[in-house]
Formats: sequence, structure tokens, C-alpha cells
Amino acid sequence: MGTSEPDATAHSTRSSAQHIAALWRELRAQPIQPGPWLSLSRAYRQQQLAWQAAATARQACRLDPRLEAQLAAEDLAPPASALVYPDPLPQLTPAALEALGPWLDQAPGDWLSALLWLRWGDGEGSAPDNASNPDPIALARAVSHEPIAGETLHWLGLWRLQAGDPQGAVEAFKGLVNLQPQRHGSMLYLGEALLQLGNTTAAEKAFTRASHSRNPAFLRLLAERVYANNYWQEAIPVLERALELQPADVPTLVQLAKLHWEVYNLSQAQDLGRQVLAIDPANAEIPYLLNALPGRLGDARAHFEAVQAHHARLGDPGSRLASSIAMASLYCDHLEPGQVAALHRELCAPISARLEPARPFPSPADPHRRPLRLGLLSADFHRQHPVNLFMLPLLQRFNREELEVSVYATGGMVDVYTRQARQAAAHWVEAAPLDDGALQRRIRDDGIDILLDLAGHTSSHRLGVLALRAAPVQATFLGYPHSTGLTSIDWLIGDPVVSPAEHAHLFSEGIAQLPHSVFCWAPVDAYPLPRPRAETAPVVFGCFNNVMKLSPSTIALWARILQAVPESSLLLKAPSLRDGLVRHSFQERFAAHGIGPHRLRLEGPTELSVMMQTYGQIDIGLDPFPYNGGTTTLQALWMGVPVVVLEGGNFVSRMGASFLTSLGRPEWIGADPDSYARIAVALASQVHTLRRQRAELRERLARSPLGDIEAYSRDFERLLGRLWRAHTEDPGCRLLMAEPATTAAQP
Repeated sequence: MGTSEPDATAHSTRSSAQHIAALWRELRAQPIQPGPWLSLSRAYRQQQLAWQAAATARQACRLDPRLEAQLAAEDLAPPASALVYPDPLPQLTPAALEALGPWLDQAPGDWLSALLWLRWGDGEGSAPDNASNPDPIALARAVSHEPIAGETLHWLGLWRLQAGDPQGAVEAFKGLVNLQPQRHGSMLYLGEALLQLGNTTAAEKAFTRASHSRNPAFLRLLAERVYANNYWQEAIPVLERALELQPADVPTLVQLAKLHWEVYNLSQAQDLGRQVLAIDPANAEIPYLLNALPGRLGDARAHFEAVQAHHARLGDPGSRLASSIAMASLYCDHLEPGQVAALHRELCAPISARLEPARPFPSPADPHRRPLRLGLLSADFHRQHPVNLFMLPLLQRFNREELEVSVYATGGMVDVYTRQARQAAAHWVEAAPLDDGALQRRIRDDGIDILLDLAGHTSSHRLGVLALRAAPVQATFLGYPHSTGLTSIDWLIGDPVVSPAEHAHLFSEGIAQLPHSVFCWAPVDAYPLPRPRAETAPVVFGCFNNVMKLSPSTIALWARILQAVPESSLLLKAPSLRDGLVRHSFQERFAAHGIGPHRLRLEGPTELSVMMQTYGQIDIGLDPFPYNGGTTTLQALWMGVPVVVLEGGNFVSRMGASFLTSLGRPEWIGADPDSYARIAVALASQVHTLRRQRAELRERLARSPLGDIEAYSRDFERLLGRLWRAHTEDPGCRLLMAEPATTAAQP
């Protein structure tokens, strides 16, 4: 008589459970062999335990990267992001969670399922009713079956850290690393958790202990993470140690070259890049770095042409290099505004063409029945990043009765500002591990009404998500001073100066205008005013923008101004100027216009507080063009330094004019190079008065619309409401002109 179908299924399940338990026993004997992990992945897949299958496949690939191709053929390979980011926990359905308990009864040696059960009871959800007091039971079960002593607490701590519970992570890691000081990975994540709690000293000690590892691959990870946590210089010796342990290792050399590039050690970056190509001529990563070097060296046109040539060689119109070209074009003074706009449209066309159109969205809900759901897409809520400087004060002031804000954080850096942003948002999603399709689905499933892109074509962008249409209304704001060229972005948020109606032809998006400047200055620190310069001191002009903004036409005009103001000098301060080759290059460029090196002060980067005090050493700020200063101009004005700007023909070249218009200082705006020079020379003749009026300029900014963050916040909320009404009531609308401001702030 044959076995009944339910009995056969039960027998098969028991057999699989026994097989998986046996594989775990094998792993406890040889945990660093890839074979058992591969077998486990296949066994889990047969049992439709998808999360466990993916996690074990990932571990197999980590132990033997050659397995990735084999697993891909079996449709088992984890996504590339899974090899970088820790496995995200699944959103288990109640039925799947209910089934996990009985499965563990049959496979008590299944450590990974026991670990999942433990975490679910620890904070990822509710265990089923029949599991009484699951935490201590689950912890004991997981610990008793872990393949390597301490793995359970390690993963528990890591998942708590991922879930935004740094205190819980510290509790898991601290006892573990005290018992097992060789657990350098746990030490790394303990350091990150301590940083998130603001315990910098203890975090630095943990990172130092982690650096004692003799595993080059781990040291590369450690360098990546300490860099991401704003320890830029400290990451370099970590990689140098990895290179000592594994000389001429290409991945380490590549990472070290990139790190030197990031911290503006440009000569070292170039030398390391060439060293990589000598070992591995076909290396695909180093050409990106070498083609970007001309920009860091201050030659925007050479950078633009190098990236264009690289893009053409790749033969992939939709590659991320398209965004590099778009960004590079903003700095080029040989391109007209119409050419830059057309280039953006041309570069974005393949991005849209290669993606499937999104499904239609449900009929919009009545906006009066619930808060508007706003999504922010950004990697830059950290440190002193310009996006964070301008967006965080706004995020903290949004009316939660009117707006429900979700932040989709696509970067890896976390610091005190990240924590402040997380506290200000209604929802926070760690979106870095999600590919474009997965992130688009997440945003869509969250029911976001308006999605704000805060990156444009900058390096951390996720334009692929917007091309897939993640929300009914999509807008770009703040992070990129130009039209994106992407037709699936409905609106660009600007103002009457940077995006006037008569410039509509330069925008692929519709124009939505705020009543005053698109940027509002709300400094998070006090930055006291420096002492006035001596009455008899010669005039000092200055600019603290990155050197790629110092176009040939900018240098020529500044040289004219220096010649017209005898004994004056120019102070330039930028990260690239820490490199002697860059300083020499700029001395030669000014010398070509008759300005000797004694008229120039070229300084590298310093801490922000020191940089702000350095504004006390300059009398008049000079704004570059065609790419105007943004944050740097507002910093100069806040420190009491007048800034001369040239009003250009597109967003990026009209930012300075926007600031000064809102400040009530239109007389500092030049309409052409000649008037720019006249304004600068005239201000130099009034330098003694300007030095006495620094405090007055700061007060003027604070009282003007440029510094009225409360009014700006209300104006921004009103504009979001107009965007939604345009979507629901006037879908063809392409222009939302500025309405009267919330307050009539006057300087």
C-alpha cells in the first residue's frame, strides 16, 4: 500500500531537516570550507527557505569568489550588493513565521534558522503566540548550534545596528569582544555602534583594536568603514598595512588609490593608479580615477573631454559615466547654457530607454484626509555635506500634521547629523543595499506622493529609481544646480532667479519657484565673527571654492582685478591645493596674466571651524563662473565678507545672483565681466568701511529671506502642496510661478 501524499511530504521535510542539521554539524568542524555552505544553500532552496538560501550562498561566495558564476547558473547567486552589505532581514509573513517554529523542532541543529527566529523575537516582529518568552530560549538554542563560537552575538549585534538600535548592538558586541579579542569584525561594528551613540573615544579605541587584524580583506573593509565614518586620514595606514601583508595586491592598491584621490593626495593617487595598470593593464576601475584627476587638478575642460572619451570607449550609453559627463559640463566655460541643457537630455535618454515603464499609480487620495507623503532620496545626510546643511534644518521644521516624511538613505556614512535627520523623519529606510528596481518597488509600496531627488547627477545619485517612476510626482531639489535632463522627473524646484520662466527651454522638468532663493542659510554652529583686519592692511580678495570651478575665464578676470588694485592679493583655499603640483599649476596660470606668485596665497583644506575663521583674512569674496559658489558664498556672507558675483545664463551660473537678490544686495551682481570687475574694484576702495561692517552684513543676512528658515519652511510646504494639486487638478502644468512669501522679511 502506497504512502499517502501528506505522509510523503512530512517524510521529505524530516529528511531535509536531518540533511541540513548534518551539514551544520559538518560546518562546525570546518566552518571556513565553502563546500558545506554551498550544499546548505541548495538544501535551503529545496525547502523554499529563501532567506537562508541567500545567506549561505553569500557566505560560500565570500569564501570562494569563483563560486559566484556557478551559483548564478543555478539562480542562487546573491546580488552584488549582498557581498558588500550584511544580509537584510526578510519581511516574513505571519504564515512563514508560524512555520519557522515547527521547522526548528524538526531541524534543531539549523543554526541559521535559529538565528533568524532569535532576531525576529529580538525586535524585528512578533513571534507567534505559541512561543512563550522566545528571547532566552531562542538565544540559548542559537548559541548551542553556532558554527563558530560567538557568531550568534555577532549577528545579533550587527542586525541591531542595522535596525537603528546602537545601544542594543553595543550590548551584544561588548561582552563578545572582551571574551574574544581576536573578533576584529565585531570590534569594527562595535566602533560604529559607539559612534552612533556619540562615544567617539571608545569608538576610536575599537577601530584601533580592529586594525590589529592580519587579514588583508578585512583591513580593506575596515578602511572603507572608518573612511565612511569621517576618519579619512586614518583609513590610509589601515590600507597600507593590508598592502604590507599582501604586497602588490590589486584590490588593495585600487582602494588605496581611490582613498588618496578622495583626500586630495592627488600625486599619490596618480602614482598608485599607474602601478595598478602596470600589474593589471585591463583593470576597469583605475581609468575612472585617472580620467577624474584633471578635474581635481583644476582643469575642467580636460576632465570633461577625458570622461567623454572614456564613455565613448565603453560603448554603454546608459553607464554612470553619463552622469559624470553631465556634471563635468557644468564647469566648462566653453559651453553655452543651451549646449549644456541639450547634453543633459542626450545623456539621460538611454537611461530612460533601457528601463521598462512603471505601472500606473492608483487614483490619488484626497490630500485633505491625510498628510502628504513626502520621500527624500539622498546619500548625503552626514558631516558638513551641502545637502545636509540645507536640508536638515528644513526637515526638522516640517509640519508633521501636513507632511509624513520618509527618508531613503542610499549612502553608508553615519554621524551625528545622520542621527538628527533620522529623528526628524517619520520613517527612515536604509536603501543602500537595494538596487534600483527594489528601491523603486519599496518607495511605491510605501505610497509616497512626492519623491524629492536630492542628488541629480552627483556621484551618489539613484536616477535609475526615478527613471522607473517610484512616485506619482517626482521632483529634483538642492543637490544638483541644473536640470537633470531626465523626463520622468516632473519638476525642478528653483526660484525666480535661478529658474526664471524665460529659461523654461533649458529644463526637461517643469519649473516650480520658491518666492525667494532656493537655498536658505541656517547654520548649525555659531561660527563667531573674526576680529577685523588692521586698517592699514592691503586688500585681500578670496575664494574657497574647489579648483575645478576656477575656469580660464574666471582666472583671467580675477587677474584683471588684481592688476587694477595695487598691492592687493588673492587667497584661494581648496582641498586640491594641498598638492604641490596643483599649487604650481595655478601659479603658472595666473603668471600667464601677469600676476606673480607673491600676489597669491594658496592653501589646502582645514577643519570647518578653522576655515570659517579664515574668512577673517579676506576682505572681498570673488565668485567663480560658470559654476558659482553655493555653500561657500553663503559661508562668506555669514562671516561678514561681501561677495561679487556674475549672473550667467543657467541655474548653476545664477546661484550667486539668487543669494544676493534675496539678501537685498543686487549692486554686487555683475551683468557681464566688465561690470563684475568694476564692482570688485569699487568695493576695494571702500575696504576700511567693509571691515567695520562685518557684523552688520551678518545681521542683514539673518533678517533677510536668505536667512529666515521658519518662513522658508512654510513656503516650501506650500510649494509641495501646489505640486500635488497640479498633479491632481492640472496634469499638464509645467510652470508654478513664485507666490507671495509667507513673511515679508526685509533686510
